[in-house]
Amino acid sequence: MIVLRAWLRISFVAAFLALGSQAAFADWTAVRELVRQGDRLTDDSQQEAIYRRAYVMAQSSLASNPKSSNEYLWVANAAGRLAMVAPTGERIKLSKIIKDNAERAIALDSRNGAAYMVLGAWHFYVADLSWFQKNAAKAFYGGLPPASYQDAVKYLSLALTLGVENPVEVYYIRGRAYEELDNQTAAKSDYTLCIQRPARNAQELDVQQSARKRLN
Repeated sequence: MIVLRAWLRISFVAAFLALGSQAAFADWTAVRELVRQGDRLTDDSQQEAIYRRAYVMAQSSLASNPKSSNEYLWVANAAGRLAMVAPTGERIKLSKIIKDNAERAIALDSRNGAAYMVLGAWHFYVADLSWFQKNAAKAFYGGLPPASYQDAVKYLSLALTLGVENPVEVYYIRGRAYEELDNQTAAKSDYTLCIQRPARNAQELDVQQSARKRLN
């Protein structure tokens, strides 16, 4: 009887842990699906509402499973999407959150290609801000962490090596970074690869159109 009770207790704990693992997995995948739903929208106000929901959901999901690399990844992704439509002050705050959570995702899983993509994109877009924008961010919002085109290339290259779902976007952003580093040969190669990869949605078709223009 004692053995039976011990076995039942162990089985219950194992089932509970398995259920918790599945729930955590479903949480970040739910955030991902909500972000993708927002990506398909064209109305700015509707898109912002979806991204805000995704960001709140991502934070809640992370709180329930703080040792999952993908939980941090999707906080970073949701924050990144929201930053595209948020007011300037909020965008600056979200930018810091994007970088921090992408780095935490990598610390937990050094082979998380998507997290390297987010970090690489962050470096490109922050490095690409104008002198005026950087100084305004410093004067009014305390500034931004340092970023560089070199780091953008490094992290985006790791993302492609490890594997990502959106190589169209990764090749395009890395091509832009190469352009800023005056490496026209590498930039053209990346724009060509961007165009050759199958686009998953209208946004990626737009990215490919931008790559064609930069090749010409």
